[in-house]
Amino acid sequence: MMISPDQTTHAIFVNDTTISLADVQAEMPYHKAASLQAQWHDAARALVVKTLLLDEARKKLDAESEECLDEEALIQDLLEREVEVPTPTDAELERWSASNIAQMSTGPAMHVRHILVYADKSMPGSVETAQKRAQEFLDYLKSTPKDFEQLAARYSECPSSGRGGHLGIVQEQDLLPEFRRALQTVQDGEFYDGLIETRYGVHVVQLLKRFSAEAKVEELSREEKQRIRIFLEDNSWKQGVQNYIAMLAAKARIKGFDLFSGTTAQASSTGWPDGGNCTGKKAS
Repeated sequence: MMISPDQTTHAIFVNDTTISLADVQAEMPYHKAASLQAQWHDAARALVVKTLLLDEARKKLDAESEECLDEEALIQDLLEREVEVPTPTDAELERWSASNIAQMSTGPAMHVRHILVYADKSMPGSVETAQKRAQEFLDYLKSTPKDFEQLAARYSECPSSGRGGHLGIVQEQDLLPEFRRALQTVQDGEFYDGLIETRYGVHVVQLLKRFSAEAKVEELSREEKQRIRIFLEDNSWKQGVQNYIAMLAAKARIKGFDLFSGTTAQASSTGWPDGGNCTGKKAS
């Protein structure tokens, strides 16, 4: 893969580790971005973060653990030991639910989950390939909906894949027009009987529940409340990991890359994950 002249082309140094241009180029295919430069930056950041975590893991974990675990497992073990995640209480869950249900007063909302198959319309055959793969997912899930979260976690190319494809409770006005039109006649629990194509790719979509503008906390089912609890715990985990990485970066020797330039927003504890990268939901 060629790097354009406006991109960084020098090595990056993290403590005693050198990240070469070839290392970054090899990482780039795992990152989708609007430009080659942004893709390079995302890949470089991923490698810097990975190096920081591996350095710390090798300092803190015993030799036996390091020998038995691969790099990803080493990092996971480190984070589970070092990052503390508070479990939301029932009272906190109720307060969060009441606050977010109140936000629906401006219009109806939906609880939606989806799988995104990325397609680059500038590449010949990309959309057709994405449609074929998405149709395979839809055909399978219609008879085996219990596997939705597993498939989304493994194959969806939206950030919501980390939540099993769940976009949460989303106001209709905040969805892309393609989603709104497609879901108009879909009933609770049903899949849209087709594929939804947007500028991000091809989507398999299931409407779990539709809420009126006058929705109340009491309308949330036990399953939905449990999903909110999982989201809050997941949000706390991501915030804790972000803080831990920032702490490691602050005491590390990093040369050739600014880890904090162009970073994404910190996780919020007040809003449901919006999946904004692939649904068009407005930033809160």
